[in-house]
Amino acid sequence: MLFRRLVALISVLALLTSCVVAQDNSKDNLFTITVAAPTLAKDVQVRYFLSGEFQGFYSSTTANGKGTKIVIRTDHESKAATGFKAIAYAPGCQFVTISVDDLSATRDGDFQCQKLPTTLLQGRVPVSALQGKDLQIEVLYVCDWAPQFFNIGRGAVSPFVLAKVAVATDGTFSVDMPDFAADPLWSSLSNEATLRFYLVDPGTGGPVNELAAPAEFAQGHNLKVATSYPGELQFTVLSTSAQK
Repeated sequence: MLFRRLVALISVLALLTSCVVAQDNSKDNLFTITVAAPTLAKDVQVRYFLSGEFQGFYSSTTANGKGTKIVIRTDHESKAATGFKAIAYAPGCQFVTISVDDLSATRDGDFQCQKLPTTLLQGRVPVSALQGKDLQIEVLYVCDWAPQFFNIGRGAVSPFVLAKVAVATDGTFSVDMPDFAADPLWSSLSNEATLRFYLVDPGTGGPVNELAAPAEFAQGHNLKVATSYPGELQFTVLSTSAQK
């Protein structure tokens, strides 16, 4: 009887030890970004890239709730990453880049909002595109410089959401855009970017149509990032419904 109890006790201790080791290992596979007040972690958009024994892994995330931490797993395909890079953005703030070549050295980063000046962008879409509906304009920042920062060639990176604004019944809209040229990263890295515009259904948040910027200010269908935008920009609606 004593022998059986001893065996049972050893089994329980082994189980508890394995749980502690598993918890410790899980902590080793996390990267934490601390967001300084008054910005909330849930308002910070993050695009990140993991490097290691695997081929590399890209993803995006935001935090839930009202906390101050964004916690990101740093393992992929059951293998721990050795390097971590991230681009973090909150509306109206400068971009924050985080680059860690050796995750054994640190697993923490910080985001503190440094406000950018704004520039007014005024636009108009054809009234026929509204179809009598109360639609919104969603503005996305297409981060064409992200692959260079992540060192992943020409891989696609999800755009950042800048703003959603209402469209008047006459098709006009206006939005205060951050002056991205005032960001310290502009001269060395972040100048390769464009703005993408969608008509969206405010009820579902889904895209209705993609908009094309005026040709003289466009790169493809997107609007070039500029320090100012002259007058009222006339947007056109692409013939097919857009998918982000």
